[in-house]
Amino acid sequence: MSQDSLLAGAAKRCITPRLDERPVFLAGFQNNRRATAIDTDLYVRALVLRLDERIAIIAACDLIGLDRGDVLEVRAALESRGIDPSGLVVACTHTHSGPDTLGLWGPDRSVSGVDPLYLASVKQAIVDAVVEALTFCCPARLRCAMTRLPGYIANFRDPGIVDDEVAVLQFVKLNGDVIATLLNLACHPEVLDGDSTLISADYAGYACREVETQVGGVALHVSGALGGMLSPDTTDRTPAWAERMGRAYAEAALTALAAHPAVEVERLDVRRAEFDLPLANPLLVMAQQMGVLRVRQSVNGAVTTSCTCINLGPAQIITVPGELLPRLGFELKAALPGPCRVLIGLADDEIGYILPDDEFIPPADYLNPGKQYEESMSIGPTTGSRVLAAARGLVVM
Repeated sequence: MSQDSLLAGAAKRCITPRLDERPVFLAGFQNNRRATAIDTDLYVRALVLRLDERIAIIAACDLIGLDRGDVLEVRAALESRGIDPSGLVVACTHTHSGPDTLGLWGPDRSVSGVDPLYLASVKQAIVDAVVEALTFCCPARLRCAMTRLPGYIANFRDPGIVDDEVAVLQFVKLNGDVIATLLNLACHPEVLDGDSTLISADYAGYACREVETQVGGVALHVSGALGGMLSPDTTDRTPAWAERMGRAYAEAALTALAAHPAVEVERLDVRRAEFDLPLANPLLVMAQQMGVLRVRQSVNGAVTTSCTCINLGPAQIITVPGELLPRLGFELKAALPGPCRVLIGLADDEIGYILPDDEFIPPADYLNPGKQYEESMSIGPTTGSRVLAAARGLVVM
């Protein structure tokens, strides 16, 4: 390998909350769902890539989501330790069996479910994992592939649109040992539903464990365009079925990788766009005013968020700050040159659902939205076109 070859490192930290100190309000379904036991541990998994002076960092958290302000704090903490944070992406798997890190799922609708001490520990865990991954970077090659996971995903908003595409990137040492495997699939990690009070990383956690067991290294799952509503296609809402889906996901990814040789990466580019989105959702505005959601600094009724594009030559990674509906996900992935295309949702922010503008129907009652649930959890009716424009603007052929 030449002196300007790719370096890669990976590390993980456990972020499972303790159940014997304070109530843990589980996120994603109804209020006041308190955790009673642990099915699987939750982790922050970090991947660091370096080429010359360029650096890209992906931290994947087994959480419902993180606010942009949390990510900015992590970047500041890394910078204080002499690490360039400009290439950092913090993504969340969106598990619905993890603690409330946003605020919407507390004891009732008027009280935040966020534990500030726990949230602070998560941010520290991200920093620690990144520092370790950076410390142990070594020369690496890339193996990447695309495949499918049929039969496991349904769309409960629009049954005709399902994205079951799996993207997988694997970084290996010169001797072939695996450093990290990045898995990408568009499906809510919610095999365990609102009747469960277990802490779990759901199918995503089981998939990562299976990959780590089979090939070693650190496995990261990042969720794709899972909005509207891509969810596990099962009525069996048990840990056993979550494990079954996770293993199928892992097997599909590893089987696809086996057909592709590891290659040298001669390109690493990171581009980020920050942009404003009009905040046109009265429910979210009210939640901020009540202290349920953390207040975002808005300018003229708009909030700032971002998209990031990481180019690795044969593979491209594009991020969006929330839950992109699959129709928009297909459009965005088609804009990437390929052959391997990774779309990471819930990255560096959680702004809610991101719908196509022409599908957005404002709910008559945001508190009881009915079929317009996704709209009731969206910043506003032009969010989709604005996010897509920002993301596409980062893509360089």
